[in-house]
Amino acid sequence: MLHAFNQGKSSLYRRYLGHREIGEKRVCAEDEITALIMGPLDYLPAESAGLFWRSLIERGRHDVHPAFPAGPVENARMRFWPRKGIEPDLVVELGWPNGERRILLIEFKWEAPLSGKDQLHRQWQEFLTPAERKVAYHVFIAPEISAGLNALSEQDVWGGQLILHSWLGVLHIVRSMSASGFTGLEMWKSQIACFLGKLGIFRFQGFDSLSVPPVVGSSTVFWSPLNGLTKLHPPTIPSLANPSSSCFWNPAS
Repeated sequence: MLHAFNQGKSSLYRRYLGHREIGEKRVCAEDEITALIMGPLDYLPAESAGLFWRSLIERGRHDVHPAFPAGPVENARMRFWPRKGIEPDLVVELGWPNGERRILLIEFKWEAPLSGKDQLHRQWQEFLTPAERKVAYHVFIAPEISAGLNALSEQDVWGGQLILHSWLGVLHIVRSMSASGFTGLEMWKSQIACFLGKLGIFRFQGFDSLSVPPVVGSSTVFWSPLNGLTKLHPPTIPSLANPSSSCFWNPAS
């Protein structure tokens, strides 16, 4: 469907922007977007997909705990909506030739809020075993990350292993990721950037043109809500030649 959306052969993606067909009451936007964007990675070689997952974990962070292993990923397994008491959107398991592994527990949000303010806490503590949490990262991706920050401030059960990304941040990761030599990953990058643009997520491209603001004739100006910029006249200063006594009366005293 990415090709159909991006080449104007389908407008069904408008459902993710609030459009509804007659009689259509509910759209599983988050699940469909998750499958559209992340699904193709399940068909790519592990080494290719591993480049994206590494970028997602390491982007913008001085250090990652636990550190992401060096070298290419040897095997990758993606499980969408696995259920074990609680259901995250995606679990990615990565393995390296030396036997090391990493687990990515991922929750995506589009327009809906978290299912309770403890949803992320419960995912981390209930879905993963204590041994799995030692080699795992919890990734939260949403239009903006305030829900993740709130969860972190409520109770930090992650110890640095909660990673927050906005969808715009994911777009920046995709665009900046070096994928030369990986044809499938390059094609995925192009399709994803185009698709996110259709959903209103695109990087700032600068201004097309800026006109020079008009020169104000006088530097003594004042902003009036009704008249805009108007000249500010100097106040009249009373003469000190005939001083007079003044007093203030406070009725409360």
